[in-house]
Amino acid sequence: MDICTASSLDKKFILELYQKTFPFRERQEFSLIERRAAMGEMEILLIREERKPIGFAILAYGEKLILLDYFAISEKYRGQGLGSAALELIRALYDDRPFFLELRKPCGDAETDPEETRLLKQCESFFLCNGMYVTGIDIEQGGVCMELLSTQPELCFEECEQVYRSLFGANYRDIVKQVNK
Repeated sequence: MDICTASSLDKKFILELYQKTFPFRERQEFSLIERRAAMGEMEILLIREERKPIGFAILAYGEKLILLDYFAISEKYRGQGLGSAALELIRALYDDRPFFLELRKPCGDAETDPEETRLLKQCESFFLCNGMYVTGIDIEQGGVCMELLSTQPELCFEECEQVYRSLFGANYRDIVKQVNK
């Protein structure tokens, strides 16, 4: 397995998997992600197994933390340990610099959809089994409820704010709100 910076040739694969994996309400405009990557604020990584694309990771940089903004493995490659191996490679790429991620929480209509709830719990279990910790920090971003998981057991929202500030600018508090304190 290897991970490399995605090229324009990888865009079709990544965009299709991005749209298939993440619900519309969770997705950013992909062109915005590409612009931020071109400016060095984000990075789009291609995950390959035997030189064949199997997934991607999109990361945003802060001074001390990295946000694993999106991570997906193609369905036909799930359940084979490849996602775990990819996460391990990503952590090694950044010299074990701490990172965090936002994981959608069942709320609103998701609470009444057992399949949605099952998938969210499965996703959380994957990250917890791969060295992430529940931080106890819940946020709302664009009307989507999320919990923050981190590679460090202790994380405070203030540490994450620097990443959000670099992503969304001075008005980041209008976009990302901590809902529990």
